[in-house]
Amino acid sequence: MDGTTRRYGWTALVVVAACAATGCLIPQDDTMMAGVPGQKNRPPRIIESLVSPQQRVISDFGAHQCDLTFEVVAEDPDLDDRLKVLWYLDYNPQDPSGPYRQYDLSNITQDPLRSDRGSLLISLSSANSPLGTPGTHLVEALVSDWSVNDRVVEPRTVPMPDGTFIEDPGFIVTYSWVVNTVQGDCR
Repeated sequence: MDGTTRRYGWTALVVVAACAATGCLIPQDDTMMAGVPGQKNRPPRIIESLVSPQQRVISDFGAHQCDLTFEVVAEDPDLDDRLKVLWYLDYNPQDPSGPYRQYDLSNITQDPLRSDRGSLLISLSSANSPLGTPGTHLVEALVSDWSVNDRVVEPRTVPMPDGTFIEDPGFIVTYSWVVNTVQGDCR
């Protein structure tokens, strides 16, 4: 039994040594990079504790109030990213249309938490209010750090120091509210 264990021990040692030695035999890439690649894009984030209105379901819009303001506050660790808020009302993927409103968030303070808010005011007093029809409506805020085409972020191609290219993805984060508009005396 002692000889068998010793034989397996030597066999294991030879296998480990052979595997370690092949690292020296495999050709290595000896080209030096000109610099460290830049950090890839990181996603923005909607701060849910600062969203207004806080309740996601508004059950009686038009009964007690005629105006409703939706607001989102976003942050992005990539300070140079230009954030935009795209507002969609009752979006239908079978009949896609552009955003109802678009709002660019400024970054004056150079802080990940943007000082600007993406706001949308809906007034039932206006003649063509998009939520004026009684019934259920969907209000969506999409925050993106890159260009958006039909609610899809287009990736950007970034040149690397070694002359190659990579696709750096853009991101979209969403927040939505369900609004039930009721008949009231707003008009």
